[in-house]
Amino acid sequence: MIAVDRLRRRRHEPAAPNTDEPAAAVLPPDLTDGAIPIAEVPWRERARVAGRVRSLRVRPWGDAPTLECVLVDDTGGLIVVFLGRRKVAGIRPGTRLVVEGTVGSHGGHPAIVNPEYDFLDPVL
Repeated sequence: MIAVDRLRRRRHEPAAPNTDEPAAAVLPPDLTDGAIPIAEVPWRERARVAGRVRSLRVRPWGDAPTLECVLVDDTGGLIVVFLGRRKVAGIRPGTRLVVEGTVGSHGGHPAIVNPEYDFLDPVL
């Protein structure tokens, strides 16, 4: 979803002025804009955070597999839950992500379930 918003913004931006620089020199907006520290996430409100995946695990939630990622920054950690998934392409320990969604609780810890997400590093 975040990628779609980025494309929408680019489509409505005016064209870059003609210069000697190639078009690749025009960079997309910073994906961490609007991100807040994990320690400051508001309960039951929409939040945007950025961090690094510390760990992954697959656990059942009802009858469906669930991928749980622990996303950390310098201030704390947050669980990111992908329902019905055993893996998400490109997400592994060490991956830097920005996620956005409503903050709730999972196992007594702050969590975002099925967030919008984007990679801060190129996916190899």
